[in-house]
Amino acid sequence: MPDSSNVGRTVFGPTNVALHGLSIDMEAEREFTFGLEVAACHSQRREDAAVLLSLLGLEAFAPEDLARTPLARQLVLTVIRRARAMQARQAEQLAVRLGLV
Repeated sequence: MPDSSNVGRTVFGPTNVALHGLSIDMEAEREFTFGLEVAACHSQRREDAAVLLSLLGLEAFAPEDLARTPLARQLVLTVIRRARAMQARQAEQLAVRLGLV
């Protein structure tokens, strides 16, 4: 069985490709987690517009993760309850897209 770890002497065989894929997945997870923590920090400061903007950015980046993360769901509901009317309406629309309501 030939060695497939050095295809065409590029050192870019199946194992290396799998490692790069894992690295990309981990980076995306870290970016999502950081964005969610930023939204939570804005919420603690009662900066509801910033919370909403952070959540909308996360929705564009990873809508499935946003929909199934308890902290994200809690933040959406907090903005609905606490924010000014226009921001609350936008948060309600986000809640519908996430399946919260």
